[in-house]
Amino acid sequence: MGNYKASFDVIGRNDLSVKIWKGKKPICGGILTIGQDFDIVLIRTLDKILRSNKIERLSLKSVEISGKMASSALSGMILRSVAKALEV
Repeated sequence: MGNYKASFDVIGRNDLSVKIWKGKKPICGGILTIGQDFDIVLIRTLDKILRSNKIERLSLKSVEISGKMASSALSGMILRSVAKALEV
């Protein structure tokens, strides 16, 4: 079990960068388009990243969200909910 961190960086209005870090080094990630079915795409992408890098969810020690997104936006609420669930 390692000491990993997940980061979500909102880029503009329509994109989200997802990265998994080990210490200060990013080890994997991808860019998602924020749109319809964002919740499903986000969860599937996280599952795929963790599975392909053989990282257990419990190895994620922290989650960071950066960038600007309207607090009332549904995608922002989804992102915060996923981040909170990962930190449990």
